[in-house]
Amino acid sequence: MEQIVFRGVMSSAGRDKYGDQRYTINVPKSVRDKVSKIVGKEVIVIVILPDDE
Repeated sequence: MEQIVFRGVMSSAGRDKYGDQRYTINVPKSVRDKVSKIVGKEVIVIVILPDDE
């Protein structure tokens, strides 16, 4: 199992064909190469909201 940790922003990505809301996670340039190899694969996402937000 590989683990990639970064701080990103979740954004709205419009709606799917059923009208349900879709979301995307913006990936910083510093980890873009690591993340590009997992595009299209199933991943486990753990969200931690920082106290400063």
